[in-house]
Amino acid sequence: MKLNKSISLSPEKSPFFYLLPVLLFMFVMVAYPILRVLYFSFTQHILTRPDLGVTFVGLQNYVTLFKSTEFWATFSRTALWTGLSVLGKTLIGFLLAWLLAKEIAFKRFYMALLLIPWVTPMVVAAIAWRWVYDGEFGMLNWVLTEVHLLSDHYVWLGHKFSAFVATAVTDMWLGIPFMAMLFLAGLQSIPREILESSDIDGASPSQRLRFIILPLMKPVILVATTLSAIWTFNSFGVIWPLTKGGPVNATTTLVVEAYQRSFGAFDIGMGSAIAIVIFLILLIFTTVYYRALMSREEI
Repeated sequence: MKLNKSISLSPEKSPFFYLLPVLLFMFVMVAYPILRVLYFSFTQHILTRPDLGVTFVGLQNYVTLFKSTEFWATFSRTALWTGLSVLGKTLIGFLLAWLLAKEIAFKRFYMALLLIPWVTPMVVAAIAWRWVYDGEFGMLNWVLTEVHLLSDHYVWLGHKFSAFVATAVTDMWLGIPFMAMLFLAGLQSIPREILESSDIDGASPSQRLRFIILPLMKPVILVATTLSAIWTFNSFGVIWPLTKGGPVNATTTLVVEAYQRSFGAFDIGMGSAIAIVIFLILLIFTTVYYRALMSREEI
């Protein structure tokens, strides 16, 4: 005698059943590594000292980290680098979106051209920009000497200030297309009737921008800048190929510091502690992004 039994799921439980493979995948690929790093952040684990083993030290890594002036200098540098890059992306991206929103010739061509930096792999772009900044054969030095703005070759990545700005400019170049396209979508979503009414009322272009366009674009700008800040704060593929955090730590951000501690000094415990701090900061950014996204949908 055979018993045929079928498993039936209620409509409330069936979505969770179908999502189970995805949830398992997310746990293995995301949650488990985070939990593993969190565990290592409470330990002393130096790969070059296998004789010490893995020793649980509690919050000692975090106490040492937050008492370190080097950590706070790196944190300030990361915040400044992120702010500079996001500001440049926002301003230039909005300007390009403003121009592309107008009826101009070859508009589709310009839009396709604008997307080139966005589709370029980050490491490839960083290597290309390293050639641009090269002190002896770089294109930037050649252009500036040709127009007599520079009398001698300058090692852009060899000086602290210029290296800091150069890495930020490279990151801007990569991120401007995303900001421009997002702003363009926002500008095109503004009802034409509102803009036409402002023209009839005699509003100047600056007044229309200040009192109509920017207020209506505020949710889009908040979402774009927050998302850009998340990516920029966590950027590694730009800085490492260009400067490896140098010269003299001038471009060492938190993510670069975490990499150097973990795979340079082989101090897995301290490197993991820095990684958890980065994770918590990005979690704050993500919360802001989510709230901005929800407020945009309500509008």
